[in-house]
Amino acid sequence: MNKKVAPSLIAVAIAALGATAAQADDWYGGVGAGWSQFRDLSKVDGNADENATAVSLFGGYNFTENFGAELGYLYGGRAEADDQSFRSQGATLTGIARLPINDIFSVFAEGGGYGYHVNGNGTSDNGLAPLAGLGVTAKLTDLIDLQARYRYIWDVGNEDKTFKSDLGAATLELVFHPYRTSYVAPTPAPAAPEPAPQPQVVDKEFSLSSDVLFAFGKSTLKPEGVSALNTLYQQISDARPTDGQAVVIGYTDFIGSDKANQRLSEARAKTVADYLVSKGLPASKVSIEGRGEASPVTGTTCVKVKPKAKQIACLAPDRRVQVHVTGTQQVQN
Repeated sequence: MNKKVAPSLIAVAIAALGATAAQADDWYGGVGAGWSQFRDLSKVDGNADENATAVSLFGGYNFTENFGAELGYLYGGRAEADDQSFRSQGATLTGIARLPINDIFSVFAEGGGYGYHVNGNGTSDNGLAPLAGLGVTAKLTDLIDLQARYRYIWDVGNEDKTFKSDLGAATLELVFHPYRTSYVAPTPAPAAPEPAPQPQVVDKEFSLSSDVLFAFGKSTLKPEGVSALNTLYQQISDARPTDGQAVVIGYTDFIGSDKANQRLSEARAKTVADYLVSKGLPASKVSIEGRGEASPVTGTTCVKVKPKAKQIACLAPDRRVQVHVTGTQQVQN
């Protein structure tokens, strides 16, 4: 293959690769220094010093993470042969194909041209020479890369061939990416789980008429009383108290002695509590209280009502059983 055609084929391959890569959208600039060699000066002078110092300045744009284009300045250095100084400098224009190896390192190849100006053997000239290169890049941060690059340029020199040489240049470079972010979009952090809802406090009081539950002066459940307690148990279950407590409190009216009313209120509370336990409430969580004729709902309204049958009917609101339920309730998401 013609060595001058090789960089052109490299540039074509770079363009083909860049057409399918993911977007990068990354401007950059850099500076480098290193070693260069005028490879054919020994033909001019067997004692020629072909080695020199190379300096590079460049800027470019990465269209994708795999393809970019770069414009730069390369000082090829000054070498000595036959008591003459040979110097080369000029502009570079290349396409760059890059292959990421991991999150830090990538390798690249470039192909393009070197528009040079040379001085040597008492003459100077300008020209365009093909250029090809290889390199490796280490990403230090999103802002800075450290890069090593070797370039080979063919036939740099005078058109009359009084000085003509291939030029090799190896440079170590700092590359700055002021607008770069990672080519791969960061994976969003998983959403934090929603905190479990705090349990709500359950504090409910249910009241049942003793006349519905029991016959007057009795503590044995009537059929309709059983139905009422079934409904009450369902209401307690619907509240779903956790570690709950249930206090069953019995009340009577003022008819009869205090001692008899106290016994009756306790017996009725126990009957209700026993039934709720039989339905499923934990016995250890259920307690009873008998309060006799305390806390009458009717106050003194029925004290002077006559005859007794009417007074008994008037005092019906005082004859009651209350169930006080406390605990916590888990809130469902």
